[in-house]
Amino acid sequence: MKGLRKALEMTPAAIVQAVTDSGLRGRGGAGFPTGIKWKTVLQTESAQKYIVCNADEGDSGTFSDRMIMEGDPFVLIEGMAIAGLAVGATKGYAYIRSEYPHAFRQMNRAIEVAREKGLLGTEVLGSNRVFNYGNAFGRRGLHLRRGNLPA
Repeated sequence: MKGLRKALEMTPAAIVQAVTDSGLRGRGGAGFPTGIKWKTVLQTESAQKYIVCNADEGDSGTFSDRMIMEGDPFVLIEGMAIAGLAVGATKGYAYIRSEYPHAFRQMNRAIEVAREKGLLGTEVLGSNRVFNYGNAFGRRGLHLRRGNLPA
């Protein structure tokens, strides 16, 4: 949790700048720069902001999200907490597909431990910063038959 501890010592703008300077990019196909996304959210006025992780892995044969959730779920929790601190979000959720019940259980266990250790909640690591987290267990997606479409 070194990253989270360091982020707690920084202002939200400084966290966003560090991410921008790092060149970190999203894991989606477009590889969009994370710093630009975070800066946009930080500058957006809202009474409530959320960090949402889409761990659906809709591309066939990809299991990177599943491997993180099952192997080291604290990496995901820490990353989402840092993102929340950076943009002013106090709540985070991960959507986990129904085909990953083990990942869902692992993430829920990790959330319990993180709360017990003060990594999540109303005083993250004893600070005055707030970040709460939960999981949403998805239903299996179904493909709809759309009929013939003109070319």
